[in-house]
Amino acid sequence: MPNDLLTLPLTGAAARELPESPIDLRPLEAADIDSLAALYLAAYPPGVAAADPAEARTEMEESFAGDYGILRPDACATAWIEGEAVGAIIVVERSIWDEDLVGPFIIDLFASPAARGHGVGTALVAHAVRACAAAGAPALSLRIGEGTSAAALHIYQRHGFTPRETS
Repeated sequence: MPNDLLTLPLTGAAARELPESPIDLRPLEAADIDSLAALYLAAYPPGVAAADPAEARTEMEESFAGDYGILRPDACATAWIEGEAVGAIIVVERSIWDEDLVGPFIIDLFASPAARGHGVGTALVAHAVRACAAAGAPALSLRIGEGTSAAALHIYQRHGFTPRETS
């Protein structure tokens, strides 16, 4: 079975330099839960992340409530283009699923299907890498799975995330 845990050591890591972009990164805010839930539902194939708008909203509420770990406000962000939310990255202090994993953990990265290919995911991941490295975190990790698109996997690989050996 392939390893689904990817890790980026942050010691000496540099986030990708990004060209000028119309993407505005803002702090992740609970006031945006409805927009985030709609994006979350639209971003994943049916049945992978949420079955309907109510379930997507519950997922976002649970993220803010800390059900998946304590949020890292410095590393979380929402991407906006022309005043519209088009993506988000949600990072917690540590994985609640991997006791031996040290450092912050990306629990979600998602982008509106209409915004894909415009650098939204790349900008969000670069933001999280910079914030976690600046805070002195040793590594940043995430899990890939059924809902991980080939584009998202490519973004992670370009940033230097590699499979982590697990025991």
